[in-house]
Amino acid sequence: MSKTAVNLIIVLGLITVAFAGYYLYTQKSATTLDFDSNRPTFDNMIANTRAFIERGKVLDGVQMNVGLFDDERFTSLRSYRTDIVEPPIGRSDPFAEVEDKVFDELEPPASVPVITNI
Repeated sequence: MSKTAVNLIIVLGLITVAFAGYYLYTQKSATTLDFDSNRPTFDNMIANTRAFIERGKVLDGVQMNVGLFDDERFTSLRSYRTDIVEPPIGRSDPFAEVEDKVFDELEPPASVPVITNI
């Protein structure tokens, strides 16, 4: 890089750091919490915290019985899925001649019913 480009990058970096420092310095006073002047908000926060702690104690007292999943009805389940067979990708000989078949001349597979009265 040329000296002009390096100097320009250094100056832009210093301006960015200076701007970020100034922004953080001006935001310092906005982040302090003053509960003395805003008593209703503080009381609401304390009430919500107490409710959260009480709900946590109730949930901690819940005992889960996982013995249900050892039942024969869960362990004897069978899978009814079918394996997906991937069709071959591409052709076996990519340099072979391409067959020109018209779509109407193709025969449907045996498993597909043919509808004749449309």
